[in-house]
Amino acid sequence: MKAYTVHQPYAWATVIGLKHYETRTRRTNIRGRVAVHAAKKIDKGDRVYMDILSAAGAEELAYHACRKSHPEEYGAVVGTVEIVDCVPVEKIMDKLTPLEMALGDYSPGRFAWVLENPVMFNLPIPARGQQGWWNWEEPK
Repeated sequence: MKAYTVHQPYAWATVIGLKHYETRTRRTNIRGRVAVHAAKKIDKGDRVYMDILSAAGAEELAYHACRKSHPEEYGAVVGTVEIVDCVPVEKIMDKLTPLEMALGDYSPGRFAWVLENPVMFNLPIPARGQQGWWNWEEPK
């Protein structure tokens, strides 16, 4: 299965269904189910995520959805999501909620991978990620 790596809390936001677009500088032709890997490097953490949700007017969601960081949620595949399309960010700007704006970089010239049907694993599966697309084999 194809996989991509993102920092927390964005990996978590993707697999629980809060993040509907992954914004990147390049378009992708990949479609279908892909693995979402949380980078090993602790970049921002849950406190920033709570701030993002609060700034987007989602204080109640922040209270219920945000959880403390656990070491196993870094350097691991945390779930999967389907990529159903890839569009220039300019085509979706008028459809974005404040929360979605806070969860991506919608600068002109970037691309949004359209994400649907997220699945969060009960337990993260440790894996070594990398930049760009990479292949991940789910343990049996």
